Amino acid sequence: MKSPDLSIIIPCYNEAERLPATLRDIAKYLITSDMTVEIIVVDDGSKDSTVEVATNMQKLLPMLRVLPFAKNQGKGHAVKHGMLASTGKLALFMDADNSTPLREVEKLLPFMDKYEVAIGSRHLHTSNVVIKQPLYRIILSRLGNLLIQTLLIRGIRDTQCGFKLFTKNAAHNIFAKQRTTGFGFDMEVLAIAQSIFHYKIKEVAVSWYNSKDSRVRPIHDAWRTLNDLFRIKHNLVTGVYKKAK
Repeated sequence: MKSPDLSIIIPCYNEAERLPATLRDIAKYLITSDMTVEIIVVDDGSKDSTVEVATNMQKLLPMLRVLPFAKNQGKGHAVKHGMLASTGKLALFMDADNSTPLREVEKLLPFMDKYEVAIGSRHLHTSNVVIKQPLYRIILSRLGNLLIQTLLIRGIRDTQCGFKLFTKNAAHNIFAKQRTTGFGFDMEVLAIAQSIFHYKIKEVAVSWYNSKDSRVRPIHDAWRTLNDLFRIKHNLVTGVYKKAK
């Protein structure tokens, strides 16, 4: 069977309300696109009807499949397994709240001939942040990025935007080594890409809409992400990722 041009991975946890609108927006975009795609909705142990809702959306999107997990294990866990299950020539993960719509992939695609990874960014001067985060979250994000650039990943201004595109080989190589199951996984996969595989990463300005129903808990998740940062750095220094298969 011929591989699709693009795999779209959508991690979900209790997204029964928001997911249908996102999938309808994807369907609307695909009508105008020449790409062949597969959509993988990865359910991270939802307690609501996310799996049922996603399955029902297969009537509109027959290329959609649902990958359910019985236990909630974190966004990083869901993205990892979606990426490893993907068969597309390129693999994109995006958020279930559609904070960066699928149409923005057109800004990333032109770079995939020369780069193994292209990531959406909210922090470049040409980024279009249509609905902004509260000021305290912006400050936390910028301070966090200073630490990330200092300790972990060079030259990337926004590691945490949930819109990242990989070549098939890069996706499978990187995510096979990923260990972080929470929000810190974004940092980890970019660190693995840059430091272990020496892949080229292109940061691209995209449009982004902050969701009022964001699942991010700023203080709690900032602390967890900080712990992830130091653990990832330790893993790099001690060769953990090089040993992992």
